[in-house]
Amino acid sequence: MMIKTIKALYTIKLLTFKGIFYLLMSFRSVGMNLMALLYVRQKLSPDQIAINENDNCINYRTLYTQSQHLAKKLAAHCDIKPHQKIAIMASNHTIMIQTLFAIARLGADIYLLNTELSAKQLQNIQDAVKFDWIIHDPQIPILIDVKSLPTDHPEQISIYSLLKDKMPPYSGNLKVTHFNKLTVLTSGTTGRFKMAGRNSKAQNFISPFYQLLMKLNLSKYNRIYIATPIYHGFGIATLCMSVLLGATIFINKRFDAAKVCQLINKHNIEVITLVPLMLSRIMNYSVTQLRSLRCIITGGAPIAVTLVQRTINQLGKVLFNLYGTSEAGICLIATPDDLITHPSTLGKPVKGLSAKLMNNGKEDAIKGELYIKCAWSTQGKNWTATGDIVQKDSANNYYLNGRADDMIVSGGENVYPYELEQCLVNHPDINDLTVISVNDEEFGQRLVAFVVLAAHTEQTEDTLIDWLKPQIARYQMPKKIYIIDELPMTHIGKVDRKQLINRYYELSKI
Repeated sequence: MMIKTIKALYTIKLLTFKGIFYLLMSFRSVGMNLMALLYVRQKLSPDQIAINENDNCINYRTLYTQSQHLAKKLAAHCDIKPHQKIAIMASNHTIMIQTLFAIARLGADIYLLNTELSAKQLQNIQDAVKFDWIIHDPQIPILIDVKSLPTDHPEQISIYSLLKDKMPPYSGNLKVTHFNKLTVLTSGTTGRFKMAGRNSKAQNFISPFYQLLMKLNLSKYNRIYIATPIYHGFGIATLCMSVLLGATIFINKRFDAAKVCQLINKHNIEVITLVPLMLSRIMNYSVTQLRSLRCIITGGAPIAVTLVQRTINQLGKVLFNLYGTSEAGICLIATPDDLITHPSTLGKPVKGLSAKLMNNGKEDAIKGELYIKCAWSTQGKNWTATGDIVQKDSANNYYLNGRADDMIVSGGENVYPYELEQCLVNHPDINDLTVISVNDEEFGQRLVAFVVLAAHTEQTEDTLIDWLKPQIARYQMPKKIYIIDELPMTHIGKVDRKQLINRYYELSKI
């Protein structure tokens, strides 16, 4: 293992004389923050393409110099200082990434916000945080009382105009800063949000990066597509990992299955990070165009057993399933070999992370709410509840049983939507599905399923109900099964349950 580690780090040039020298120099030149990653990489691989956005390419040297230039412009124009609170609301594009590195270089605390937040949700966050600035894509209206700067605008000063301004930006050298916070907002589209912030100490990146590097053999690849939004924890982790690897990062502002498949095929992309619904979409669009993929990394939501098996059967041993939390990042990893023998597993805990299951306040060896503890968590070395109900087998494989806060009481019985989902997903004619809970006058709450059928099937709600009856308990039976053409998807790539709940109440009135 030690030899394999040394070889991997040498391959990506980090464990070389130059790599170690530039790492030490980065702390003196730009500080211990995200910009240090870019400083090292632009020294080691200056001409390597860093970002490919719709075939508009920028190499690591240019990405670094432009991000440095932008940092100086933001210091002059916005007077951004260390430990100010700067929100970024932007989709995946080059300017967003440059902004991220520039703000880190200035030592300000960064808050990555969901681009689909409502004005009310944004105001609630502003009341709690008190941002000094919000940097946002121009199509996102900022309707709260806070200073704002668009990423681009035809008339106003914007990040783009600051990048293009060649005038001397700043009289003097930027102060070297260390350990600014990077905060990711979670659950923003549901109305119930929480913020998970972490500083840029080395341990917050080195241990998880090492786990990914070794288990996923990432040193072998240099073309990575980031399908998830960078403002999501999964996305920002992939960005940092890609810079450390010196890989070319492929991005698009929005996920489109056809464009993603075509991009993978055109550029022989080897690695993609995405959530299961995105994987399902590209597999349904064109498996043939995905043949160059050597490492598919899913996470952020449960993945169906049928999708796991289909991916491995059609693309080979390329699928890795990651389970993580906003507080700790990566917690469990399931390798292709794990998924072949246990297709529903979340994997095993990564090295350095402790896990336990709690049931009614007592530790349980088999099933309960998952608690995790690791040195790189935002909670330090304290146990943190994940909110997920998990089961563990004798080989230390973990399996998701549902969310603790998703449980409903239907006719006096405790019911989890996830259990019904796991049953329905085994139906051979169902391609996609999700289950929601709704209020019910008779039972208090009931489950409702939305399913997407495979082409040329003749299933109806009645035939699906008949198929379900012998497999689940009566209290788990859905109130309705709606057959729809496609599941609605949030910008993050998860099923938009809020939209489905609204659709149920609209349909129930008919």
